[in-house]
Amino acid sequence: MCIRDRAHLIAAGVLAGCMTHNLLIVWKYIRGKFGRKKRELYFVRVSLWSYVIVYLFGCLIYPAFRVYFRAGYFDAELPWATGLFELKEHWGAMGLAFFFVYYYLRKSFEPDVEKDKLWFYVPLCVILNVIVWYKIIVGCYLSLLKGSF
Repeated sequence: MCIRDRAHLIAAGVLAGCMTHNLLIVWKYIRGKFGRKKRELYFVRVSLWSYVIVYLFGCLIYPAFRVYFRAGYFDAELPWATGLFELKEHWGAMGLAFFFVYYYLRKSFEPDVEKDKLWFYVPLCVILNVIVWYKIIVGCYLSLLKGSF
């Protein structure tokens, strides 16, 4: 495992932790508890940057993966794994766009004052958590397939 793979893995761990904690705080917004707004904004910032780092390191890893591994193993023996990987990558690209919307939305409003924006903010947080956890689970699963061969 080279340095870019490790950086990709560490940034994904930071991302998963920040997004999960962020979701727990945002979920309290629905019940009218706004005591951790500053911490939630901090988690949003760290999540955005860790997502960008994960995405960039994934872009660095992808060419070697595609040439050396995907073509010889997934495409030849496990075509469903190729589809799973491609679906993961498409959701990742959409997640990148969603993250910028999420960040700028959170930066532009106060949840306790502008409660009308929560109808968009809370579901977006849930969607981003689903994308992040889907990418992590599928990435780990595909790595296990690669490692077991």
